[in-house]
Amino acid sequence: MTPQHKTILTGIAVFLIFAVFVTGFSPVAPRYLESRLDAMARDSLSAREFRWARVSVDGQVATLSGRWPDEGARDAALEAIWTSEWAGGWFSGGVSKVVDLSVAQQGETTSRFIARFGADGLSISGIAPSDAARDELMAMVQVLFPGRTNVRLAARSNPDANRGWAQAGGQLLAGLARLDVGAAILDSNAAVLYGIASDPASAEAALEAYQAAPSPFTPVGWVMADDSNYGDATSAGNCGRLLEAALLMGRMRFNPGSSAISAEGRAGLEHVAGVISACPEDGLLISVRPVVAGDLEAETLAEARGETVKSTLAAFGLDAATISVVVNGEQDQLVRITPDDEGEG
Repeated sequence: MTPQHKTILTGIAVFLIFAVFVTGFSPVAPRYLESRLDAMARDSLSAREFRWARVSVDGQVATLSGRWPDEGARDAALEAIWTSEWAGGWFSGGVSKVVDLSVAQQGETTSRFIARFGADGLSISGIAPSDAARDELMAMVQVLFPGRTNVRLAARSNPDANRGWAQAGGQLLAGLARLDVGAAILDSNAAVLYGIASDPASAEAALEAYQAAPSPFTPVGWVMADDSNYGDATSAGNCGRLLEAALLMGRMRFNPGSSAISAEGRAGLEHVAGVISACPEDGLLISVRPVVAGDLEAETLAEARGETVKSTLAAFGLDAATISVVVNGEQDQLVRITPDDEGEG
């Protein structure tokens, strides 16, 4: 073997050893690279407190998702991902591409939370109008619900947000804490409480807790105790809000590809039937979101699910002739139930 051949073979051997090291043992090896980049990207977002943002990494491609409060926050989150580790292609081992699937938060109405309270403790989710409002509300949660809590509350970057939002939310949660089970919703103009109390005194105390909610938050409540109802469902606006809260009492679930409602979903519909029976409207609108908007099979299934909801409400005493069913591929909720004069939106 000539010296030239030996040099070539030595070069090939060195290259193969290097390739094995890179693909199997080095920091840029595929089995280490993805998990490392994923951890670095998440840490970078967490360090900047982008509570709205989510990131996942597939290979060297990072995907950003979530609802950003403004374009500056989105750009800053993208920059955080790019700079979480050195950028580059396969050889340098950094993030080579960022896919932006994030979307804008839709106006002030997204500054809202929904809360459920029961035997499993408190769960609360939504978007606060600012970091300060979120922190203030979370401090109240720790005081009112010292046991089990599941909190998923993001924040918008709006330092000029209504300062009364957290105050109204705290008063609303104070009312919820006085119930055995219940649900609460706070949005940009209403504080809604629904649930069951152990006795009339507790029901009245729960409603009284947030009657002094600051402007512009309108208190809306409906609490049951000892076969009596406390609160007001006599206006169209109150009725629609209470229906949404009542539906939270049982998560609406269907088996994949099926129109059968879960037992928990039926429980929620029983609460809905109780509220609508006290509402001034005669009609009810059920709108169902298909799994895939625009897909005929999915929309047919959605319509069947709506009919099942309708028949279940009829079994709880409502007149089926006054209930309409529509399919709506644009709504956030899987199932939405409103008085018929509120329309499909």
